[in-house]
Amino acid sequence: MKILKPALGTLILGFSLTAFTAAAQSSNDARPGTGATTTQEATQSPRAGGSAAMTDEERQRRYDAERKRCDNLQGDEKDICQKQAEANRDTAKAESERSKKTAEANRDANKKEKDAQYDVEKEKCDAMSGDAKDRCIAEVKTRFNK
Repeated sequence: MKILKPALGTLILGFSLTAFTAAAQSSNDARPGTGATTTQEATQSPRAGGSAAMTDEERQRRYDAERKRCDNLQGDEKDICQKQAEANRDTAKAESERSKKTAEANRDANKKEKDAQYDVEKEKCDAMSGDAKDRCIAEVKTRFNK
């Protein structure tokens, strides 16, 4: 009986902790976007809205809105946000071209997307300094075969 009571107490405590953890995780899952930084929010991909079907006017409106959102930021965050807005615009244009043309257009679109993303990553490295910046740039160049 002396051994059974502590084992039963431990078992009950374990179940209650498991239930509490599951409840906490499910409440975090119910609130998408919590904890995102301003930079993360500003650098979302344009694909969520179906960029392949966007017209030139729609792309320009989206770009202008993203650039306007960057006005609230300062320093490196603003630079990164602006580069991401340009990359999103270029990616949307590349997606439009991809949907219209053949394999050659696909290669061109992929290259434009890759170049746009390279510019964003390089801008993120520019926000760093010293050895970290050098390592970051070297890693980005390696990743993008530049």
